[in-house]
Amino acid sequence: MPHVISRSRLVRLLVVATTSATTVLGGPPPSVSANDDIDVGGSGSTLMVGLNVGEPGHRETTTCRWNTTVVTDGDERSHYMERDGVTYRWYARICPSKTTSGGFELTYHWVPVVSTETMATQASTYALGLIPVPLVGTSPPAHRGVVKVPMWWWVSRASWRTVTVSVWLPTPTGPLTVRATAKPVRLLVDPADPYARGGGKRRCAGPGIAWQEPMGDAAVGPCSHVYNRAVRNVSARVSIEWAITWKSNRGASGRLPNRRTTRLVRVSVGEIQALVSD
Repeated sequence: MPHVISRSRLVRLLVVATTSATTVLGGPPPSVSANDDIDVGGSGSTLMVGLNVGEPGHRETTTCRWNTTVVTDGDERSHYMERDGVTYRWYARICPSKTTSGGFELTYHWVPVVSTETMATQASTYALGLIPVPLVGTSPPAHRGVVKVPMWWWVSRASWRTVTVSVWLPTPTGPLTVRATAKPVRLLVDPADPYARGGGKRRCAGPGIAWQEPMGDAAVGPCSHVYNRAVRNVSARVSIEWAITWKSNRGASGRLPNRRTTRLVRVSVGEIQALVSD
């Protein structure tokens, strides 16, 4: 939890702070174990410890100040810590307050020292976590396919949408915000046909097209597959491939490796038996 400083101590700290625009004098950071809760304050939910989801609120961008603490004992190590492979720096946050005497509230927080690329990776992971696995449609139904009749594959429009997530960190020069965007670029269908070359895999530009009755049973779609022999209970895979880009509020931008979301579909395909009567 944040550490609130009394008014008398706040006055002494603010006097020292006037000597530097980016430093605030504070006592040594408390010892923090791996099980302690580390709260960066501000608004939004926590993605990485100290990394907030969403845009920083108006209070963070206009009235609050985040400053690194001054090392007074010569041991800078006490102002840093490691947790789960991430380095944290001890920061002071000063905000106007109508509920505390003196008109200011000073709290201390551990803030992760991470690159914009790391922030973008965390944001893209969060974005993909918001996307359910693809909602898949087939015709004929996947469990009642027919030999030599094209099986059409598609995903719902709700599955095929651009998702954007922003994350931010406080810094002495203002919040650092990174926005990651996940955009669907292609549909990948692996019909798991053991008798087709390469299993019959398809790469389709777009979400595919839902089969409609006026098209006719013999119509071939942009993401369809013909099973030439019967199969029973094979595990097909339908994936959406996502292109990930990011941009920070300080001009940096880049791309991350493409990611996929996948649904498994059980498929059975049979022969149509002709009826012969005398």
